Amino acid sequence: MDSSNFTDRALEIITNAQKICEQNQHAQITPLHILAAMTPTEGKDGESIYLKALIERCRLDWQSFTRTVNKHLVRLPSITGSNLGSSMSASTSNVITKAEKIKSQQKDTFIGQDHILLALLEDSSIKTIMKEAGVNIETLKAQVVELRGNQRIDSRQADSSEKYEFLSKYAIDMTEQALQGKIDPVIGREEEIRRTIRVLARRTKSNPCLIGDPGVGKTSIIEGVAQRIIDNDVPTVLQGCKLYALDLGSLKAGAKYQGDFEERIKGVLTDVENSKTMVILFIDEIHMLMGDGKSDAANLLKPALARGQFHCIGATTVGEYRKYIAKDGAFERRFQRIDVREPTIRETVAILRGLQPKYEIHHGVRILDSALVTAAQLASRYLTYRKLPDSAVDLIDETAAGVAVARDSKPEELDSKERQLELIDVEISALERDQDADASTKERLQQAMQKKQNMEEELIPLREKYHQEMEGHEELTTMKKKLDELKIKAQDAERRHDSATIADLRMFAIPDVEKRIEELEAKVVEEETKSDQFMVKNVVGSDQVSETAARLTGIPVQKLTQAENAKLITMEKELSSEVVGQGAAVKAVSNAIRLSRSGLANPNQPASFLFLGLSGSGKTELAKKVAGFLFADEKAMIRIDCSELMEKYSVSKLLGSTAGYVGYEEGGMLTNQLLRKPYSVILFDEVEKAAPEVLNILLQMLDDGRITAANGTLVDCSNCIVIMTSNLGAQFINLSKGTKVTPEVKEQVMGVVRSHFRPEFLNRISATVVFNRLSRAAISKIVKLRLKEIEQRFETND
Repeated sequence: MDSSNFTDRALEIITNAQKICEQNQHAQITPLHILAAMTPTEGKDGESIYLKALIERCRLDWQSFTRTVNKHLVRLPSITGSNLGSSMSASTSNVITKAEKIKSQQKDTFIGQDHILLALLEDSSIKTIMKEAGVNIETLKAQVVELRGNQRIDSRQADSSEKYEFLSKYAIDMTEQALQGKIDPVIGREEEIRRTIRVLARRTKSNPCLIGDPGVGKTSIIEGVAQRIIDNDVPTVLQGCKLYALDLGSLKAGAKYQGDFEERIKGVLTDVENSKTMVILFIDEIHMLMGDGKSDAANLLKPALARGQFHCIGATTVGEYRKYIAKDGAFERRFQRIDVREPTIRETVAILRGLQPKYEIHHGVRILDSALVTAAQLASRYLTYRKLPDSAVDLIDETAAGVAVARDSKPEELDSKERQLELIDVEISALERDQDADASTKERLQQAMQKKQNMEEELIPLREKYHQEMEGHEELTTMKKKLDELKIKAQDAERRHDSATIADLRMFAIPDVEKRIEELEAKVVEEETKSDQFMVKNVVGSDQVSETAARLTGIPVQKLTQAENAKLITMEKELSSEVVGQGAAVKAVSNAIRLSRSGLANPNQPASFLFLGLSGSGKTELAKKVAGFLFADEKAMIRIDCSELMEKYSVSKLLGSTAGYVGYEEGGMLTNQLLRKPYSVILFDEVEKAAPEVLNILLQMLDDGRITAANGTLVDCSNCIVIMTSNLGAQFINLSKGTKVTPEVKEQVMGVVRSHFRPEFLNRISATVVFNRLSRAAISKIVKLRLKEIEQRFETND
């Protein structure tokens, strides 16, 4: 055997076969020793990745395969003496000879590991082992040919683990994941998936680029394409192709020297172009390929994209596309832009219904349909800084996780009694030490023993009930997992046209499991209906989703129930108890808020008020009480003193510095607080002192319910309440007779206001309220309220 004819990896396999032979005290090197040498050994990075990749491509369990090989290896007879493993058996020599013939047939320069494997598959002993391991010889040979592609073994390093099959190392086979059922079902997005497939089927520039906000489902569209590829629901030109997702993190990891990253990219491109089957490469966050010109991976892709030999799908956000890709016209023109919009609430509910079984199996809970509808509605209404369906899916996922954690913990009633039992045991131990001291100790010990016996009797039915409920839920979860696995097997059998397996699964196995699931679910529902004290809470409903949304947003999000209706009806009473002498103002604010909360008002426009009146009449106090009433915290208020915004450049204080100035990336005073607390009362104190440029910002906020920060961030204001205070026209209130504001006085005040503010500003305000002058009785009541607060502070200090 001439070692110069072998690649480094092939020679390493022969050397390892000799070592295995010596370690096991075998007389000669057999084909089985060579096969064992091709089996990966733990602790050696990258060794024998080749055979493992082939076995997994045949959809077989690698651990089971290695166990079969090792079982036959230990059965070989052992001997004692010298020169163990120094010679090859006749069958091994035949394998090497066949490998050399295969090399010549394929016009390679060196014998590689694939030549040795193909030769091994001709040996009768290896065929027996492969048959026992469940390996189809012809399928394995086909995978060897497909894995090699058009690559030539023209160097000793050509098939080393570092340089062989870059795709398997730096990319994930999405079509294989779809075959194994590891991809979540894709609901909707039919138009986007069809458009992507149409672009891929083009003769030139067959490279779609999905552009959309984070969380709208760009990656899900690619998963839908992978699903259609394995179902052959694609044009003829795309049938049988492979879809790989490039892992940019792995590509960059460990690239210490200049050129390492580019070499890996070139290796991936070479594997794609040399593959006998068509390969489509999906690059998520494709803008990350755009560099500084020195290490710009995009420039490596341009020639391949131009030749049409490389099919690529990109995905990025609108901002990143504009910032990086649109600036490089040569790179941009090779992609076909596909805009991905945010789904509607109805579409989001359909997506959640498709994902429902997967999340039920993962968390082991039952998710009601009402929870899915509530999640979509609350996510759209309250999580406006996130996009559907991602925000709604997160709501369901976190809620289900919370229910699962609570279920796996002991119920409060059982846990409390068990802790009491532990305390009784401690008491008994202490009393047993001192029982000879006096008669009273003995009596207390007997009482404690009796108490322990009673407690244990109470715990027996509780523990039995808890374990029965847990067993029922665990069996239900197990059966749902089994059903999911059976459906995946049935789909795989349908693709392979295995009619016997399909009939067995569809007519017997799956119906049996579905029937058992129905029985278990009916039993659980019956137990929940019968027992008010059901110990194991295993259901995700709309109330649980609302609680999760409340934690995420910081406000009590709930449905408009009768209790909340009653609370809104009595809003004037609650506000008037703290804001004295301003009944008309309180009523006007209450009416506007009721209109907004009932859903009759424009959902994109925040409720806004202009409070006019004398200083000290309760304008700011009412703003605080509104914050406390709606958001359960008077501190949920963003206060902006407009006397600090008298210059035109003061806009930068609210929105952030203009691009190029110091603090550009930091954001503004208003935008930062709104991003942290989107549910707040915004108080613009003494708004008449603000510069006209500041009022222009308010126009956008009051009309569209949004403002744009200087750094480009879109800030949603639709969930806020905007209150502006002003002393304009206060002199007319001061000169008027009585405490109530008459229509004449109000008209005089509004005349001053209209002369100061522009009509388009005033027309956007929900209600303009003129506060009364406080009477003696009102002042006396306010003094009493403040004295009561002082008394409470004294009591707290004591």
